[in-house]
Amino acid sequence: MAHSMTLELNPDQQEILLRGLRYVKNAIALEVFDPTEDLVMQRNQQIREVAQLSQLISGQEKAHQASQKA
Repeated sequence: MAHSMTLELNPDQQEILLRGLRYVKNAIALEVFDPTEDLVMQRNQQIREVAQLSQLISGQEKAHQASQKA
């Protein structure tokens, strides 16, 4: 991902985003398909990307909370 964007989210907005990402991740994991090696690798990559995005959003909350305490 070459494009970068900065957002400030309140805790409720962040939780909505994380819930949506969990839904997307589960939908990818539960998708029914003939398990060829390429499709399994593609699905695993998609799941990793969603998980990384979730971690990024969760990490931003922790960084934001730490900056407010300082």
